[in-house]
Amino acid sequence: MSDLIRLKDITIFGFYGVSPAEREVGQKIEIDLDLYTDLSAACRSDQLSDTINYESVYSTVMEVVGAERRYCLLEALGEEICGSIVARFDVSRVVIRLRKLNLPFPNNLSHVEISLTRESPLL
Repeated sequence: MSDLIRLKDITIFGFYGVSPAEREVGQKIEIDLDLYTDLSAACRSDQLSDTINYESVYSTVMEVVGAERRYCLLEALGEEICGSIVARFDVSRVVIRLRKLNLPFPNNLSHVEISLTRESPLL
């Protein structure tokens, strides 16, 4: 069985991007996380200790994005977040979607989104 906890539209501000302007001015990025795990014990017990505390997951994301490292690519940032979640929480799989909202293009493009899926090595 694989149940799902989803965190949607975590909005962060950081100095990410390839161009010097993006890294100097900074920008907002949105993040969605899908955490696949077995929630049956939590369904029966109604106890936080039997599930993944999504406040702790959110804190983990904030630790990664608040670190001194500045990422050029969304892919690298996403990999770091996924690795931290898989290492700290009882998940079988994590899917992350990162959206860059402010793009350095002269015409209309609402956002770019990347998606990464990582499996727990403990499977």
